[in-house]
Amino acid sequence: MRLSKLAFRLSVGVISPLFLIAAAAASSAGNDPCKVLTAEKFSQIMGYKATVNKTGSNQTSCSYQGPADSGGQFTILTETASGPQADVTLKSPGSAPPEGSGLIGGSYRQGSIIFSVSIQSTEQAKLQGTRN
Repeated sequence: MRLSKLAFRLSVGVISPLFLIAAAAASSAGNDPCKVLTAEKFSQIMGYKATVNKTGSNQTSCSYQGPADSGGQFTILTETASGPQADVTLKSPGSAPPEGSGLIGGSYRQGSIIFSVSIQSTEQAKLQGTRN
């Protein structure tokens, strides 16, 4: 799936946005997470203007900064998960933000792609908006 098609689907919220992102990542290895989920698309999902925090981003993770300590992070954990390794990655202690951190999120799988998302919020509906 081309990223432009992904961006269109993501922006209208037809299918789970982050699962679409993972499906796009499956088409080629070594995706830049800040190009897979742009700040513009993150902003649309969250309902506020966000920018990429370049110092908090790297080859596998993209950090987003919104107004007043809002934002989040999208991380491609692996693009080649299979078998028991995939289950271990999904259930590892670092697969969800620490309790009391002010973050909500978790790790998710789409095919061989495992990715995580965390957002600065206590509203589960916002997290569900990133997945629905």
